Amino acid sequence: MNSFLTLLRRETWEHTTLRGLPVGLLVFVLLINLAFSVAMLRYDGGITVNINESTQTLSDVLNRFVQMPADKQSEIINGTLLTIGMIINSIILIMMFFYLIDSLYGERKDHSILFWKSLPVTDTRTVLSKLVVALIVIPLIILSTTMVAQLITLGVQGFTLRDIPGASAMLWQRANLSSLWALSGFLLIQQSIWYLPVMGWLLFCSAWSRKAPIIAAVLIPALLVFIDSSFLLRTGISELILERLPTGVVSMQLDDSLMTYNAGVGEETVGFTFNKGMLEPGLANAISFVTNIKVWIGILVGAFFTALAIWLRRWRDDSL
Repeated sequence: MNSFLTLLRRETWEHTTLRGLPVGLLVFVLLINLAFSVAMLRYDGGITVNINESTQTLSDVLNRFVQMPADKQSEIINGTLLTIGMIINSIILIMMFFYLIDSLYGERKDHSILFWKSLPVTDTRTVLSKLVVALIVIPLIILSTTMVAQLITLGVQGFTLRDIPGASAMLWQRANLSSLWALSGFLLIQQSIWYLPVMGWLLFCSAWSRKAPIIAAVLIPALLVFIDSSFLLRTGISELILERLPTGVVSMQLDDSLMTYNAGVGEETVGFTFNKGMLEPGLANAISFVTNIKVWIGILVGAFFTALAIWLRRWRDDSL
């Protein structure tokens, strides 16, 4: 167990992006919020928005927002916070893709594989440590980054609204952080399981490819989808591949009715809003996910490709 934890620490030491990207995202969120606050505090009179064919200042929009019903305020605030989490999730998923595709190929490229093979650590543990980083560590990074980003947003905007009576307190009261964080954790667990075959495939390509594993990782599935769809083979391969594309939150768990976009036509505001049920996934969602045959097929496929990656690393030297 100690050696496996050491391998996990090794991954975080070697791949500085695992630390640098979340910090960069938090700095970006802070700067965006500060820019909005500065605009509100110094240039509000010169900043206008068009809503329902009428021009209003940002202060007018905020005052109307404060006067909205509590449930409407809650939908907009929680919807904005959830959108921040979805953006962070999608960006860090891209980082995970490049981490996995380079994880086994990189140690052959820099010849460090010879050093690691000289240590009393099995190939199985080495490959599984990289899988655990993608399966558990990165989701925890996503969750913690999302939580801090949401707190930054609430803190800075609460300070910006301090001159509007009751606005700052209302902002924190309407933000259902406990439910948002529970929902994020719930979806991240599902997301990790859902993308397990993608993780296994990337590990396999990283162990197998002699040059540019990203080409094989992307080109082979693309060719399979092209052949299956172009020749109308109806094998189901296209569907199985396309629905595993890392697009952020698990799409199969999101109902279109839960998220709407108000463009200002007949609405009191502009932006994303989420229905209250979105924050309450419930037991039915978990049961539906666990009993989905595609989930179990994906787990088997992910385990198969991971086993292949372990076998390949066992017989690989530092040659490319």
